[in-house]
Amino acid sequence: MQFPHSVTLDSHLTVDVYLHKFYLGDRDRFCWSYLTRGLENHGQREMALSLLADDGAATDDIPKTPFKMFQLLGERTSGDRHVDCGDSTRLGQRGIFGFPCLYYVPAIQFDTLPNLDNYLGLVLVHQEEYEYIRQYGLTRFLSRLGKFCSSFPYPTWNTKARPNLFPANTRELSMLADASHVSLDHSHVHLQGDTLQLQLRRQDADKALNALNNLDDDQVAILNTAFSPRCDASLYWQEGQQQPGAYAVPNSIANMIGGSFISLCHSNRSEMTISEDGFSVNLTSEQWQTFKRAIANRRSCKSELDDHRCFVLDFVDIAASPHARHYQPVAIWRQIETDAAAVDNLREKMENNDELETETKETKRIVMGEFTNLTGKNSLAERVNREDLHTYFHRILEALEAALSEEEDSFDFELELAIYPHQVLTKIVAGFELNPEFVAYILALMSQIETCHVTSQIRVRVPFSVNKT
Repeated sequence: MQFPHSVTLDSHLTVDVYLHKFYLGDRDRFCWSYLTRGLENHGQREMALSLLADDGAATDDIPKTPFKMFQLLGERTSGDRHVDCGDSTRLGQRGIFGFPCLYYVPAIQFDTLPNLDNYLGLVLVHQEEYEYIRQYGLTRFLSRLGKFCSSFPYPTWNTKARPNLFPANTRELSMLADASHVSLDHSHVHLQGDTLQLQLRRQDADKALNALNNLDDDQVAILNTAFSPRCDASLYWQEGQQQPGAYAVPNSIANMIGGSFISLCHSNRSEMTISEDGFSVNLTSEQWQTFKRAIANRRSCKSELDDHRCFVLDFVDIAASPHARHYQPVAIWRQIETDAAAVDNLREKMENNDELETETKETKRIVMGEFTNLTGKNSLAERVNREDLHTYFHRILEALEAALSEEEDSFDFELELAIYPHQVLTKIVAGFELNPEFVAYILALMSQIETCHVTSQIRVRVPFSVNKT
């Protein structure tokens, strides 16, 4: 069979199927991408659905189910039922490949496909994921999906094998759990340096203003935003996470961090903080009124905050041309430092340490030595970001310092870590028989420490000395 393979569904709609490869995990994978032609004749953006081919599958055996789905979507479009980014469609009782719903997101550009700037990407979701999105917002889900699949900003490829990311009736201890919120499906919020910018699409302005006007003095307005197309990192949060973090483009230089929401309130002080995977902004009463007037008049405004940061409101024209981001096969984990001096200090340390090794770090009670790479011939540099691994080791060190603060015996042990994309297996190695309760305690402690991101398995061994002079 020759590709692209074209199937005409009716006199107005054709679907072109492309067979292409892209790097995923540790190898190239085949993928079918279905691109529509004809929807724009009805005022609807064209759509793209990408399906991973199973290993060993006959690539000429194109799945036929998507054609039926596009036929249905085409019929809805011709009846003026248009969809855009952030919208969803239920796929009937049987769904498609076991997924009963899909969401529309900005398409991701694969190198060998035609230009997808004006396309909507289709992301298939499980029922529980659909309910999760309705409660916590699409951007939070996409960040979970992106980190799970190690793809920035999110994968638009779909696979029948993708597990449900959330069990039934998932309810997180999140500030969004019981909060009322407004979805701004075309607007974005991101932080660059000391400036937080809310880019508001004019079509979202009335919804945002209504949320602010209906707010009591002691309440907070939560605005869920779309994934920022300009950012090179996205805030990530899950229940139990202690410090803010993000997953990011490797070797990013813009340092623009996007969020899934912005919460707004007013009092006698103005400040901005990172809260979970969003930004919390507190304005003075005067700034609050100026901000609301700016939204009502569709004008930009800028507020200088008491914490020496800046909050900027900008408007984006509804006719702004969408841009498809290029596919990034790897996403790295980035710890977000809230103290600028700490960031500068870490950067200076990392610039002076070109090798992927940890310097021996002495603490009051514990010494951590240089780690040993057990991965074999495979290069660590291709599987893990140097800074992320370094930071992970020091999270372990800090946790051990706190956990063993009352330990009086002197001894040495090593942690052997098998780090996978979605889990860490820990083994304790020592030259003597360790107390089983101590082993169980340390293993439980390790399971609570936020790991670093790897693209595929790595194995390392890190030595520790306790109470050694």
